[in-house]
Amino acid sequence: MSSKLMRSQRSAPVILILALMVQSLFGYAQQASSESLYNDAVKAYNRGDVPQAIKLYQEFLQKNPASVRARTNLGVALIHEGRYGDAILQYKEALKVDPQNQTVQLDLALAWYKQADFPKAASELATLQKRQPENQQILYLLVDCYLRLGKYKDVVAMLDPVYQAGRADPVVDYALGTALIEDGQMQRGQAVIQQILKNGHTAEAALLTGASQYSSGDFKTAAATVRGALDSNPNLPGGWTLLGRALMSSGENDAAKSAFRHALANDPNDFDANLYLGGMLRHDSENDAATPYLNRALTLRPDSPTARFQVGALNLANGNLDKARKELEAVERQTPGFLEVHVQLASLYAKLNRPQDSERERKIVLALNEKARREGPQPER
Repeated sequence: MSSKLMRSQRSAPVILILALMVQSLFGYAQQASSESLYNDAVKAYNRGDVPQAIKLYQEFLQKNPASVRARTNLGVALIHEGRYGDAILQYKEALKVDPQNQTVQLDLALAWYKQADFPKAASELATLQKRQPENQQILYLLVDCYLRLGKYKDVVAMLDPVYQAGRADPVVDYALGTALIEDGQMQRGQAVIQQILKNGHTAEAALLTGASQYSSGDFKTAAATVRGALDSNPNLPGGWTLLGRALMSSGENDAAKSAFRHALANDPNDFDANLYLGGMLRHDSENDAATPYLNRALTLRPDSPTARFQVGALNLANGNLDKARKELEAVERQTPGFLEVHVQLASLYAKLNRPQDSERERKIVLALNEKARREGPQPER
C-alpha cells in the first residue's frame, strides 16, 4: 500500500470529526440566533415597542414553531394591539403542543372574553374552574360571563355554596344578589342585600335594592334609588343600564337614552344597554342610528329572542322583508307567546301579499291581548 493512500486513510476520521464539529457549531449558532430573537422580542415588548415584538416573535416561531412560551407571549402582544382573533389562533397552536397548559387555557379564555365572545370564554373558564376551584380570577370571570349571557340560575348555583360558607367577598355577594333578583328570587335576593348592608357596601346594596324595586314594577322609586347609588359610585357595574331601564319604563325616554349611552361609554359590550337603546331608536324611526346597537346586541346573545325580534323589526322597517321574515318567524317558533312578534308578522305578511298568514297573526294578537287582560299586568323581569 502506498504512503499516499495510507495518509488518506489516516486523515478520514479527522475530516469526519471536523465536519461534526462544524455542524455542531452551526447548530449552536442557530440556537444562539434564535435565543437572541426571543430575547430581543421580550425587550421590545417591555420598552413598549409592541409591533417590533410581534415581528420578532413571529421570526422566532418560524424557526421554533413548537415554542409554547413564544406563542403565549405573541398572543399577549397581539391582544395589546387589539388583534384578539390572531391571539386566539396563537393560543390554540400552543395548546396543540401542550394541551393541559392551564396558563394558556386562561389566556385563551381571556382573549375570547376581550373579543366579547362570552359563550366560548365561559366554556373555557368552566373547564378551568373545575380544575382550580379556589382561583378567584377564574370564578369572577366566569360569573361575569354568565351574567352577561343572562344565565342567572348558573350564577346562583356557582355562588350559593361560597355565600353559604360565610366567606366575606363583596364581589360574590353583589353578583349573587343580582342573579337572584334577575331570576325572580326576590326573598333570597333581599337577604343578600341585607348581608351587603351589614358589611358596609352601601352603594352596591342600594343598586340591588333598585333592581328589586324595578322587578316589582315600582319604576320611579327604582330610578331614584339607582340614582342615589350612582351618586355614591358612578362606576357601579350595571348601574347606568338599570337606571336607563327604570327611566324608560317610567316614560322618561330622553333621560333613558342618555343613561344607556353612559353605560355603553363604560362598557360597549353591555347587552341590555345595546338592546334597549337600539330598540328605542328603532321605535323612534331612527333606523340607521339603531342598527349598530341592535346588531351588537344580537352578536352578544345570538339566541336572545328579544334581540332577534328587534333586528327582525328593524329589517322590516328598512324594507328587508326576507331577512325580517327569517328572524321574526324564528322568534315566533322560539317564543310563541311573544305578542309583539305577531304584530310585526301580521304587518310583514301583508307587505308580502300573504293575506291569510297576516289574518292568522292578527287573530293570535287578539287572543294574546285577551289573555293579558284576564291575567292582569305582570311585573317585568
